[in-house]
Amino acid sequence: MSDSNATVEMHDVGKWYGGHRVFEHITLTVHPREVVAIIGPSGTGKSTLIRCLNQLTPFETGRIRVVGQELHGTRSGPRPSRAVLQTIRTQVGMVFQNFNLFHHMTVLDNLTVGPREVKHLPRAQAEARAQELLAMVGLAHKAAMYPRRLSGGEQQRVAICRALAMDPQLMLLDEPTSALDPELVGDVLAAIQSLAQQGMTMILVTHEMLFAKEVADRVVVMADGAMVEQGPARQILEHPQTARAQAFLDRVLRHTAPLPPLGVEEGSS
Repeated sequence: MSDSNATVEMHDVGKWYGGHRVFEHITLTVHPREVVAIIGPSGTGKSTLIRCLNQLTPFETGRIRVVGQELHGTRSGPRPSRAVLQTIRTQVGMVFQNFNLFHHMTVLDNLTVGPREVKHLPRAQAEARAQELLAMVGLAHKAAMYPRRLSGGEQQRVAICRALAMDPQLMLLDEPTSALDPELVGDVLAAIQSLAQQGMTMILVTHEMLFAKEVADRVVVMADGAMVEQGPARQILEHPQTARAQAFLDRVLRHTAPLPPLGVEEGSS
């Protein structure tokens, strides 16, 4: 039965590359203000799954309803219209592993180009909002800089702000700390934690298990092309019920370092 209040509904979603099954039978509902962390071994399709939500990657079977828009697998339904894709990509923010900033634009221009070109906001209004977002993550003083002058942690915080500048209903974060040096991870996690505290609906693919336990409402474990377990974050991470989730978490948590201090300071990098 469909949940009309849900931000995301996936039903029996499957993805193949040629004859290779990435995953299948994925069913998941995400409600407003909920933070869902997706964890699991590399290569099990976690990043591919969230890319299906905004159609950066098509899926073959099942259906997805995201921010009120219906998507169908390519084997069973029509391609989404341009209007549907426009709505989804306006309302769903995406933060990638490798920042994907426009290096020929200043930080401020990176944040304002979407609102001005897509949402047709006046420049002054878009810049005021951008400055608010940069201040939120401790980077107000970096507005006139170009991305190449920023550290990796700063670039990722700018990327988060760029997604937020579109005022999305949903944020997708794809391993947002995986490309960072360990000492830069804390500021990015602090920015994400702040979003969670403000009630942003998020789906987060992450290898930061301790952070997932602190911030996520629910954890989904993907392995071997399937969703093997889901439930409250602390329950899953401390007391997994399935043998596959237990094996994964035993191996990962054995080598997990303590969570870095969280907190964005003005001028930090």
